[in-house]
Order: sequence, then structure tokens, then C-alpha cells
Amino acid sequence: MEIVSRVENGQAIVERCLGEEQRAELPEQIDGCPVTALSDYAFSHAKPKTDDADCAVCGEKLLEVQLPQSLRRIGNYAFYGCRKLERMALWHQTEDIAGGAFTGCYRLRELYVYMQNAWGYCLKDIVSELRQELRVTLDYGDGTAAKLLFPEYYEEAVENTPARILETHFHGSGYHYRQCFRDGELNFSEYDGLFGEAAAWESVDFCIELSLLRLQQPYRLTEDAKGIYMAWLMEHRREAASWCLAFEQQEALEYLCTFIDWSADELSELIREANEAGRMESQSFLMDHKYRSRKQSVQTFEL
Repeated sequence: MEIVSRVENGQAIVERCLGEEQRAELPEQIDGCPVTALSDYAFSHAKPKTDDADCAVCGEKLLEVQLPQSLRRIGNYAFYGCRKLERMALWHQTEDIAGGAFTGCYRLRELYVYMQNAWGYCLKDIVSELRQELRVTLDYGDGTAAKLLFPEYYEEAVENTPARILETHFHGSGYHYRQCFRDGELNFSEYDGLFGEAAAWESVDFCIELSLLRLQQPYRLTEDAKGIYMAWLMEHRREAASWCLAFEQQEALEYLCTFIDWSADELSELIREANEAGRMESQSFLMDHKYRSRKQSVQTFEL
């Protein structure tokens, strides 16, 4: 991939990427100058006055992008119209995200953010601009990470005839999840405190995944929030186990079995479901778990 750039004050600004690749990975430096910015329309097919549309990695050609730690600014409409962009990785030090940078990125659903020495408002600005469901991984670089889901939402303008005004109504819990930022940083307590709203608005599958992600990667998870997630999963235990089998989430299934006291009938049903779905590893685990549970029950009775 060829990178077209210009230098200002000893810093490289990426203008365009040329090539046949669908994944763009930008370097930390170009010709000894740190890469600190993406120009306006850098990855957009709508970049004004350009004749490189056929060979540029832009618009619907772009599926994934990795931005460097040195990057500080994403220019206006930098990813405008990248309708097939699915994944992005960047550093939280990218503190200046200009207007419309992600307009039209309807399929962007996975963000990986390196949080080492974090500053700036990277995550807040991105999730605020995207209304679709987002899966976000925050990597703190010391072996700890947080995995989060942000629900989708949409706005509706409703006319208030007596008052002669238009009122904006929000549908879905996603809008409130995007307000859980204080001074640009995510407030985990506020995020977890919205789970009741998510349970009321979002699908059971969404709530299962959100709960399991927070419990399995419990970064800044309070005991109260942990109890709420676990209680909800116990109430929806059957759906949660079926979700694990359907999406081949073996670790999540094993985690459920650490705190859910399954009945023998429930385990028999799950074993049958795993067999029918061809999940041999899960079937073996469930059979072993059933055997160990029954053995433990017998030993307890004997005592």
C-alpha cells in the first residue's frame, strides 16, 4: 500500500492510501516524521478534486483500519461514505475528531481502543457519532481490558402542535449509554447502572452478551452491578446457555456454570441441544458437569 502524505511543521499528514488492499494499517512515521493527522476526506470516495478514486483505498473498498499511536487528529469527513468499514483500531490519544468523520459508516461495529497513557476524547466522540450497535474493547496495556456493548438507537422528530415545536424522541437505550462520559472518560458506574433500561428496550440476546462481557472482563465492575448482571442471567439461564451454544461461546458457557445451579433436567436438555447443534466440546463439558454435580449432590446427602 502506498501512502500519500504532506509534511507540516515536521509532522506527516496522511492524504490518501493507494493500493488494492481492503485493510489499511498506517505507520507511526513517514520519512522520519511522525504521522499525526488524517486529512479531510482521507478515506472518503467523495474527496474533492481527486483523480485517484480507482486506485485509492477508500469508500466501500475499506473494510478495516489500524491507526497509529502518534495520530492526534482525524480530519473532516475522513471516513465519509465508508459503508463497508467494519473494524477500527486506534489509540485514545487521538484527541481531535472533526465533524462528520464517520458519516455513512453504517457497518462499523467493532472498535479496539488502546488506552495506555490515555487522554483526549476519542471513544466519546466516535460512539456519539455512530448510532448502530457497537462492540468496544478498551485495552489498558497491563493485562486488563474492558469489553463493552453500546446499543443502537434512532431519533424521531415529533410535532407538538399546541406548542408549535418539533420534539426529538429517542428510541432504544443507546442514546443514554452514549451519555456515560465525564470529562471525556467513560464512567463505568453510570454505564452499568443503565442495564435495567437495556433489559427493557433491547433483545434478550443483546443483554446476554452485554452481561457476559462485563462479568468475564470485570474492569471497574462494582459488586452491586455484578450482582445485577448475575441475577438477570440466572433468570434467563436457559436463553443464556442456548446463546452460548448458538454462537460457540464455550468460555461463556463454562462461566455460567460457575454460579448457576442447573437442575438435572436442564442439563439433560442442554446436552441434547449441544448434540443437535454439533457442539461436541460443549456437549462433553455439560455431560461432565452433570456427572460432577450429581456426584457432589450424592456426597452431600451422605454427609
